[in-house]
Amino acid sequence: MTQVDHAARASTTKGNDRVATILAAAKDILVTQGFANLSYRNIAKGAGIAVGNVNYYYPSKDDLMIHLAHYIFDQWDHRFRKRVPAKLKDGREIFRFSVEFMISENKRDRTVNLLMEMWAMANHSPSVSKMLGAFYEKMRTWIGEMIERVRPDLSKDSRDLRAALITAQIEGLMILIGPKRVRYGELTGLERAAALHIERLAFSD
Repeated sequence: MTQVDHAARASTTKGNDRVATILAAAKDILVTQGFANLSYRNIAKGAGIAVGNVNYYYPSKDDLMIHLAHYIFDQWDHRFRKRVPAKLKDGREIFRFSVEFMISENKRDRTVNLLMEMWAMANHSPSVSKMLGAFYEKMRTWIGEMIERVRPDLSKDSRDLRAALITAQIEGLMILIGPKRVRYGELTGLERAAALHIERLAFSD
């Protein structure tokens, strides 16, 4: 199904609500049961709708996975925006808060379960690989826009590369600071050091 076809089907209030219900059910299955149980039948059961309704909005598994990636990121972004202190106005301060927020998110069970599941399955499933790519594309764009607000003089290519490196650094921290990880004494202060390094990477000449 093309983006135009999907937009047409989800353009009504009922359609938007139905799509949101489908995506919420799919996300819950991913976090609690993993990709092995992410079937249209289980999504329909979790959403309280018929399987045919899931197929109507998402006849293509690829479309479902890409839209699910966008949904997951947008939910995360919504949670972030609610937590940004109103007193923060400066772009650099907001970036600093954002990095600390992203690092803290990668210590949550649900976040780690979801991302680890995506990483593992992306090597075996083209649909999941597209989902992972869509999720991190959103994240890189989000970071790039924050860099641009502080350093509008940087070229887009430079911002894109910095955003990609920052994304990799933040996500890579998960293997050391995520839940149930061994706390190595020599890594004390790792999160603070990472945040400072990421800020320098984002804005230095």
